Amino acid sequence: MSELLAIARHVYLINPSTGIFKTLNSEDWSSTITAAHIPSTNKIYATTTFNNLWEISLPDQVRKISWDGWGTCNALVAVANDEGGHKLFAFCRKLWLVDDPSTGHCIDYLGGYTDVWARVNAATAVGKKIFATTSANNLWAIDTTAKEEPKKLGGGSDNWSTCKALVFTNEKLLAFCYGLWEINPHNGNYTPFFDGDSANSPDAKRSWLSVKSATVIGTCVYVVSGSQLLELDTVTKKVRELSQDDWGTTKALIAVNIK
Repeated sequence: MSELLAIARHVYLINPSTGIFKTLNSEDWSSTITAAHIPSTNKIYATTTFNNLWEISLPDQVRKISWDGWGTCNALVAVANDEGGHKLFAFCRKLWLVDDPSTGHCIDYLGGYTDVWARVNAATAVGKKIFATTSANNLWAIDTTAKEEPKKLGGGSDNWSTCKALVFTNEKLLAFCYGLWEINPHNGNYTPFFDGDSANSPDAKRSWLSVKSATVIGTCVYVVSGSQLLELDTVTKKVRELSQDDWGTTKALIAVNIK
């Protein structure tokens, strides 16, 4: 069964239907910057402002695996490979391929230090590509098979500097920026997600500037926005508040499978 894992002051497991939660780890996780789940190993990796990389082995084992330089990492992304596993990428001062997540060992994926990857504010995987937005108002497509150079999509927009989360579900690449946008992954063009009959709904007028993190289960996107935990159904285009609890300290929200 898929559940939501929230890294906030502590680590919590949340039922995506009811919003009922339980504490998974009661240590202080408030220094977390970003986190990613590797489905093939069912492990979660999180970076902190203390330059650490942590590993959470579900259901409840936690260990610090690396102590160097992780405080500059703004995004971790797991990408499926051809062997049925996943590659873990870290957007720091460089774009790192974490080739051994068990030790935190990395290799420089693209070569050279660059300000571009230090400015990433949201990223997600779509197939073998990573899409990332930056505070420099750019949208990038990165081929993780190394067959193509990274591509800057679109002509640049104030949109991308405001983006807080990117997710892919229901064949849609969605960007939570000052609005909620559906992106064409081929050219970077975007249109409002709420269109047609939903364009004038209260949900279409909702601000997404306070989004902390977002994740996907099925065709639903789960979002922490401000202190609210919300469920966005991408089929009906309806939003509901999943929990009345205060989730304002959330650093990362991840969909996981608990056996």
